[in-house]
Amino acid sequence: MKFKGEVWRHIPAGEHPLHTGYILRSSGRWNRAGVYGCLYTALSKEGAIAEYEKYLVRENAIPINVKPREIVAVKVDINPVLDLTSKKSSLVPLSSPFLVGDDPDDLEKCRILADTAREQGYAAIIVPSAALAGEKNLVIYIDGVAGNIQLDDGGKRLPLSKKK
Repeated sequence: MKFKGEVWRHIPAGEHPLHTGYILRSSGRWNRAGVYGCLYTALSKEGAIAEYEKYLVRENAIPINVKPREIVAVKVDINPVLDLTSKKSSLVPLSSPFLVGDDPDDLEKCRILADTAREQGYAAIIVPSAALAGEKNLVIYIDGVAGNIQLDDGGKRLPLSKKK
């Protein structure tokens, strides 16, 4: 399937919306640190805010020490996309708890799915949000075929508070 639309992500305040400096070094649910990175985005502002709040908890952040961050819009036109939230295309049952679980085995199962999607040529995957039930994320593998991935500044920027 093809995905074309606006997505949201949280970044350090003032950075470019397509800031990718950290994605190859960080490990995530849908990527392997030092092997391949991805641009984690949410399909809604609320989803991006929830991801930021989960990031604070995961990092055990003390709000006073957190550098200011913003959520920014990104315009996306990408193909092919694997939708793990659709019965028609998902490689696993939609109710698979590991898709949103946070223990190491859950995360590894997600990375195995990401490995498979990348091997099959997908440039991105739509996944359920582990931060906010009912929300979805678009995970973009920026090392895909250049003609299949178009990303642009969405022109929208909102500050995030340092609440924990």
